[in-house]
Amino acid sequence: MRRLSGLINRGQDPDIEKGAAGVLLAVLMLVLVGVGAIAVDVGQIYAERAELQNGADAGALAGAQLCSAAGGCAPADATAVAAALAGQNSRDGVSNVRAVNLSVAGEVTVSTSTINGSDGSGFLSRLFSSALNTPAVSVGATATAGWRYPVRGVSILPLAVAGCEFHEDGLPRKLLTHGGEAGAPDCAGRNPADQTVPGGFGWLRPDADGGCKVTAEVGQWSTTSSGASIPAGCGEVFNSSLVGQTVALPVYAYSCKEILAACTDSNAQYMIQKWAGFNVQGWNFPGSSSHDPDNVFHGDEKGLYGTFTGYSADPALFTGGSSTPNGNVIAVGLKK
Repeated sequence: MRRLSGLINRGQDPDIEKGAAGVLLAVLMLVLVGVGAIAVDVGQIYAERAELQNGADAGALAGAQLCSAAGGCAPADATAVAAALAGQNSRDGVSNVRAVNLSVAGEVTVSTSTINGSDGSGFLSRLFSSALNTPAVSVGATATAGWRYPVRGVSILPLAVAGCEFHEDGLPRKLLTHGGEAGAPDCAGRNPADQTVPGGFGWLRPDADGGCKVTAEVGQWSTTSSGASIPAGCGEVFNSSLVGQTVALPVYAYSCKEILAACTDSNAQYMIQKWAGFNVQGWNFPGSSSHDPDNVFHGDEKGLYGTFTGYSADPALFTGGSSTPNGNVIAVGLKK
């Protein structure tokens, strides 16, 4: 190369100069083509890997949702839902799910890879740089999603439910805060108004930052909001948008009155035991806050109406916990 450049620079025979320049140009073109091909292929690899990572993430989350809701699932079922999501996250609609691992309790790990033709070898084919005799590239991604029964969380309704009210039988029920007859199915006639806390209607004191939401934690005491009426600032929560919405309600195990004689309506507290998902279908509270299209509330009955059902919580609002079942509220999220 140096000799070719030297011949040109010294002004030798024009034919030699042209020939040297042609050879130099050919060599440079080969280098430029190779660099361009590699650059294009690297971009393709990164794009493919991003798609595969999206597919692995979506597949792991879907698998975790499926397995957590069912209390566990077979590898074939988790693989099927992961494969569907992996394909939907690729431009050609097809990605290979190499493995779905359920060996760790409360976790689903999904590994994806490219598909080369019909053999599923996991190598990225049709690379431009194959013209330079470079080998095929294996591209893949892995994601792990997990679920937990959270300890600490935020509810949009500051209403605590007695543990004896919590039944996952798929049947609608009234969570009474007042009224009801002795022997009724709500805790054998002991609705929150009849619990051992004077004036305890199951309402919790909303968080100090205003609004209606309340933060509660399993294994911790939650202070009540005395009186039968909806706590201040919560009236606007009970509107048409609440109908059909599933919310998380803290479930209490016992009240401070049961272990402390000095516990009264002014300092009453409930020990939180678990979180429960509840699909709201109606309510009837003192004042004008009522939505009872099915006429389920009678006499002086006040409370919430709906069905206990599984609830997938926002992991940003519900934290802590483990994969050991406790209640029916779960938080699903990516772990890695």
